Amino acid sequence: MTAVMTPPATDGFPMFSEDLVERLVQQRRAAASIEAECTALVAEMIRRDIHDDLGYRSMTSLLMDRLGVSAGVARAMISVATAVADMPPTLAALTSGDLDLARVRLLVAAREINSTLFADHEQTLVDTISGLGMRDAGRALDYWSQQAALDVVEHDAQTVRERRRLHVSVLSGMVHIDGRLDPVAGQVVITALNSLTDSANLDSDDGRTASQRRADALTDLCRDHLDHNDLPAQRKERPHVMVHLSLEALEGRAGNPCELDDTGVITPQTARQLACDAKITRVITRGESQVLDVGRATRVISTGLRSALVTRDGGCIIDGCGAPRRWCDAHHVVHWADGGPTSLDNLVLLCGRHHTLVHDGRVRLPRRE
Repeated sequence: MTAVMTPPATDGFPMFSEDLVERLVQQRRAAASIEAECTALVAEMIRRDIHDDLGYRSMTSLLMDRLGVSAGVARAMISVATAVADMPPTLAALTSGDLDLARVRLLVAAREINSTLFADHEQTLVDTISGLGMRDAGRALDYWSQQAALDVVEHDAQTVRERRRLHVSVLSGMVHIDGRLDPVAGQVVITALNSLTDSANLDSDDGRTASQRRADALTDLCRDHLDHNDLPAQRKERPHVMVHLSLEALEGRAGNPCELDDTGVITPQTARQLACDAKITRVITRGESQVLDVGRATRVISTGLRSALVTRDGGCIIDGCGAPRRWCDAHHVVHWADGGPTSLDNLVLLCGRHHTLVHDGRVRLPRRE
């Protein structure tokens, strides 16, 4: 059985668009009023130490058990309830629906900066942010906090920076990235990603989602860093992406050794794409582990040939792309593993995205005169 949500109606007739918006506003105010009552109830429970009467170790454990919330949510409820008990204008605005819980939390954080000055300014601050969007409300209170206690704000900013983190892990065939950055570092990353994901700079046929464009942009930034920066040596070598593969895999046959150092097995097609423009080291083995001979690492495409290719193509040759040469790979029209020559006539420049699409057969190379 499937439940279907029907649009609200008034007197049996569907509501007009403006009526729907007004109804939503009313319901949000009602939700804020309910949140205010919940906050007041928690404050009274704290005042009475009610968790002792009911046999709980703490108020946090009581809320977790009775409401089914996490410890973090329970602690946040207690923190807000404790604070607003001494914030009459804020509590009144929450009760009336003029402020929602998110803005109340901003006020509670501001109060912690300088509680004495906050008490003098509270009504003005409440009136100011009640008519602002969430981002502007936060900005207004941030500036008030700087004026109230700049030294505290500076210390808090350093504390925020100390909380920065980035986790990279390989799970189920995908690389998962999770982290948080301080405002300055975050702005640097956002600006760098935006420079490569601005829709005005992309071809009209780009069907990637915004999140896919950001993922590709991050990859391009890292690839450019590895290709063009003076990196410190690791065990006498500059860092680079290493692919371990057998000749059979390079020829496109499945089930043969074909993998990356950290992220594991890749497909032969992906390996062929990486091998289009790479440095190759021949290793001859007996069986899977006995090394008989290791050749010198040689570039598939020489520096001189790359210069000629860049001069001819300029950047990615796919119509409408416009990716500059710095972001491009050299692609063998007929792969060298299939006998294709490493010559100017058999090479074209492709950006990373179009290089993948061409190898996958989803994009065709344009005809050359």
